Amino acid sequence: MRPVEDIHLDRHGRILAGENEGFFIHVHFDAERTHGYYVFMVDDIENPSDGGDHWAADMAELRTLFRTSDWRIEWL
Repeated sequence: MRPVEDIHLDRHGRILAGENEGFFIHVHFDAERTHGYYVFMVDDIENPSDGGDHWAADMAELRTLFRTSDWRIEWL
């Protein structure tokens, strides 16, 4: 596994390697309700037909998610 790179909030990225390769990703910090991080994934930004999401309670859990998914992301 690669070390976790910088995680950008409220910015789209494309997963270049790891689980969900080819999908687009968006990480949002939910300061108002859960104080956690939502990770949204879609196959196409303009016209999504497939996708999923994850939730992490804090930055440490978010980094673990990125590490275990072995994601390499190109932030757009």
